[in-house]
Amino acid sequence: MNIKYLFSALALLSASTFAASVAVPPSPYVITKSELSSPIILEGSQEHNYLKVSLTGTKKDTDKRVPINMALVIDRSSSMSGDRIEKAREAAILAINMLKDDDIISIIAYDDDAYVVIPATNADNKQKLIETINDKITPQGMTALFAGVSKGIKEVNKFHKKDQVNRIILLSDGQANVGPSSTKALADLGIVAAKQGIAVTTIGLGASYNEDLMTALASYSDGNHAFVEKSADLEAAFAREFKDVMSVVAQEVTVTIRLQDGVKPVRLLGREGDIKGNNVTVKMNQLYSNQEKYVLLEVIPPKGKENEKKPLADVVISYDNLQTSKKDNLENRIDIAYSKSGQIVKQAVQEEIVVDSEIQKANIENEKAITLLDEGKKDEANRIIQQNASTLDALSDSVSSPSAKLKASNSAVENKKLSEDLDSKSEAVSRKSMKENTYKTQKQQSKN
Repeated sequence: MNIKYLFSALALLSASTFAASVAVPPSPYVITKSELSSPIILEGSQEHNYLKVSLTGTKKDTDKRVPINMALVIDRSSSMSGDRIEKAREAAILAINMLKDDDIISIIAYDDDAYVVIPATNADNKQKLIETINDKITPQGMTALFAGVSKGIKEVNKFHKKDQVNRIILLSDGQANVGPSSTKALADLGIVAAKQGIAVTTIGLGASYNEDLMTALASYSDGNHAFVEKSADLEAAFAREFKDVMSVVAQEVTVTIRLQDGVKPVRLLGREGDIKGNNVTVKMNQLYSNQEKYVLLEVIPPKGKENEKKPLADVVISYDNLQTSKKDNLENRIDIAYSKSGQIVKQAVQEEIVVDSEIQKANIENEKAITLLDEGKKDEANRIIQQNASTLDALSDSVSSPSAKLKASNSAVENKKLSEDLDSKSEAVSRKSMKENTYKTQKQQSKN
């Protein structure tokens, strides 16, 4: 590198520090970062770039966790007979035992209709709650899923507060066949819950439930989703969900990106949001400790000259801090710089953001694979998944960052597993695994 490029590199790498700036919140509970995949680009070019806004809850003392206000909505239709209802009761009892005495719990069971088995109450008399679960949750009838969730929302609202975790956990093993049962109807119900600050987590059991319906309900309320193939694994699924519930550090999160003139928004990858002109808004219900959630926006930057630095976007983040009971507001600016040197441009690339963008693109392809599977084109669907695995394997080999390499490798392994399942398991089970994986990837839900 000659002297001219040396000084140019120093100046531009300094500029990229601003482009990858870290905003420190007024409290230690959420770490935010806004950065570009390519903070330095070639002079005169307009290649697609990726702006990532990440939010990570920090580790917290679980003894000081915020109160929980939870409704368990449990399918007790006739299809839940035998081992399934037994394991559902055990999972509900596990949930009861994980609550503190001042937490709020309600339990709704549904068959032909929905019934409030335990009205919203403090979890201080656990023995009585457990006896009621064993006595009242017995299988019969059909599947009034919509009514069950609706009553869950009503029970949570009895003790609803902004400075606590308000959550519904829905368990179902079958098709909603009483009352509203379309995907749109359940998505709309998810919107109703979200507007009231309630997240709905959906747990599908076995191979007969409607995963499109269940993921729509979870998605529109920003809850989690899990596919449990065997009833013996229900308790583990509930335990993972409670790990999230007990680690919430912030709620009512809004990320606003205001792009500068000359910057074109292309699309959001992963989480959905609103793009209106040069303003992009994405909302999240909750943030968890030790979990990263992010907004990933594909953009086309303006052209620039060598050594020039331009503002690309202003990022505004707001959330309700559950530890301080205050609203935190953070702002920072993202810049982009220009160089004639391909070497300088390459050195500035943020590999982990590149990997995130490729994982989300692969996820879009996997959604297409699900559509092909529905059309009876199983082989074509599997080819897409296998191609994703190969692409991510190659990406893992090409990056040098250990965290980026691991992230790409893990995603490749997930796709290989989906492909193997499609060959060895029923299409119903494979589709549910695919839907669960695409949901968790899109929402950045923990897969552990």
